Amino acid sequence: MATKVSDTPRPLPTASSRASAEKAAQPAGAASKARTPDPRWSKDRFEPSNTRPLPGLPAPLPQLPAPLPQLPAPTTPVEPKCEPKPKPETSAKDSDPMTHLAYLASDELKGRDTPSEGLDAASKYVQAHVQKYGLVGPNKDNAANPFEQRFDVFSFAGKPGVAAKGEAHEHGAHKQFGHQLFEEGFYLKEGMPRDTLAMLNRKYESTMKAEGQPLSPARGGGLRSVEELRSLATESGKGVNTMALLPGTGPHKDEVIVVMAHMDHVGTDRRGNIHNGADDNASGSAVLMAAVPELAEAQKRGELDRSILFIWTGGEEKGLVGSQYFVDNPIPGLGTDQIAGVVNVDMVGRWDDQRLSVVDTNRKGQPNYFRDVVDQANAKLADPFDRINRDINQYRDRQDGAVFGRKGEDVLFMFEGLSNPNGGGDLIPEYHEPGDDIDLILRDNGGEKPRRVKDLMVNVIGMAANRKTEE
Repeated sequence: MATKVSDTPRPLPTASSRASAEKAAQPAGAASKARTPDPRWSKDRFEPSNTRPLPGLPAPLPQLPAPLPQLPAPTTPVEPKCEPKPKPETSAKDSDPMTHLAYLASDELKGRDTPSEGLDAASKYVQAHVQKYGLVGPNKDNAANPFEQRFDVFSFAGKPGVAAKGEAHEHGAHKQFGHQLFEEGFYLKEGMPRDTLAMLNRKYESTMKAEGQPLSPARGGGLRSVEELRSLATESGKGVNTMALLPGTGPHKDEVIVVMAHMDHVGTDRRGNIHNGADDNASGSAVLMAAVPELAEAQKRGELDRSILFIWTGGEEKGLVGSQYFVDNPIPGLGTDQIAGVVNVDMVGRWDDQRLSVVDTNRKGQPNYFRDVVDQANAKLADPFDRINRDINQYRDRQDGAVFGRKGEDVLFMFEGLSNPNGGGDLIPEYHEPGDDIDLILRDNGGEKPRRVKDLMVNVIGMAANRKTEE
């Protein structure tokens, strides 16, 4: 771990230097105009004449014998066929998080609420990107689109911050980072795990009690069934987890490192303000996308022992719904038994680019294997982060990785940090506000923070994928 302590952000590239670099990268200009032929020249100067020689010149030479048989007209040489060279799969544009962040945080997606057309559009954008680099859709339970895992989203009527059926939805206002499980919504599915069903029964009871509403008793005693809870809840539509698999090439290729970021945000408020969520969490989603080209190249070189499963979750802003659905409904061959580590990236765009905060402990506060991996991965950077703060353990259970942590998985949570560069402090002032836009990321660090987080994350994933363990 580096020991620099300067809090002064690194100087950003100037507009002129960026413009010069862009100009240098431009292809050559349009082809030159064709030159106008000189009218003084004509074909007659090069063709034989049938007229008599001019006076004073010698008589013409005797006629030569008949010409040799004419050779066949030359044919256009046929060049040997060769397959066109594939375009380089790792492009600077696709490997820059700011490329993807600009789209994901645009007004066009209207805040990426769960569910919404904006979130669906973001999912399609991610799917096109991962397919470009050869990743595969792993969800064998969805033959129509194995890159998606869809789930129904519900809420209990009367929940604070949730509108009655038929009214526009608005997220409950809060300033504490993240969400408790099923805080503002949940999923329902026949055959769901009994412990999740029991949790939803308790959620229903506490919600009705808080609202002073009478309870509907379970028909057969004990737990209310999925059918009963469905009748007591309001359905808002289908959420989506977007996923892609980069298969490993080594002896542990059946194990996976899960790399995730929630792609949803809170949508549009009642006043019509779009909450673009550039930092929360277009930044983390874009970092994952930007890592795909480099990791795909590493896989082609045989440098990934374990497989990498990318997940862009939906429903996080409702209460970690998408991640819980994934754990409760594992896709074939990718259950928790196959998971060898989880990296969750959430809000990594703001403040200066010299520090980062992480959670690398289990639920008992004990360091997991990511503690050493993060420090070693940072040391491998050409320009390491000055500080890796471990000051956000209070958020460990309020982010998507917590769902996996409860199953005993080793989880690393990567976060931009708080207001104090040396650790601690407050969240960004724009958290869950319409002002969370890309221009503030550019103001804070010129987009270098997401880029540097991507570089660190790629190192972490590579080390986790190739980590030696006792058999």
